[in-house]
Amino acid sequence: MIDGHTYDSNWVEVIEYTPLWIDIFNNEKSLLRRALGDIALDIQHVGSTSISGLAAKPIIDIIIGVKNIELFSTQVMLNLENVDYVFRGDAGVPGRIFFRKGFPRAKYHLSIATLNGDYWRNQIVFRDYLRSHPDDAIEYQNLKVKLAYEYSNDRVKYTKLKEPFIRKILDKAYSKE
Repeated sequence: MIDGHTYDSNWVEVIEYTPLWIDIFNNEKSLLRRALGDIALDIQHVGSTSISGLAAKPIIDIIIGVKNIELFSTQVMLNLENVDYVFRGDAGVPGRIFFRKGFPRAKYHLSIATLNGDYWRNQIVFRDYLRSHPDDAIEYQNLKVKLAYEYSNDRVKYTKLKEPFIRKILDKAYSKE
């Protein structure tokens, strides 16, 4: 119990888009750049909060491209812990190192991946495709809102049920290359 309220980490909430998400990302990007220096080859805002007009969970998704995640050091992890990120392993997703920030609810999800590796590329391609295909973005938003309503207390199910749509978008995006 926190502040008299029971906290459920499985809770899913999708809210209307706010342009503040861009500023929030840019401020966090500056903090991460200072914490990681040259190790961070690129820092990108991904996920639904990076797509203008799209309703989303109010969590800023960030991906940092590094030379090779296999070489990711304990010192880098300490640098992230010093700016309040909590290490979560790969959180069930091969090809990344995952951190979250914010308590009791996450405000940031941070993925570290090899720059231009498969995980990195899929995140960027998905974001860029939805940014340039508003009809698909609206379809994704509608799916997210429906799933958040149906599975508001089951984040795992919510996430799993989005996977076929995400795969469909990635297939469309890669077929246009």
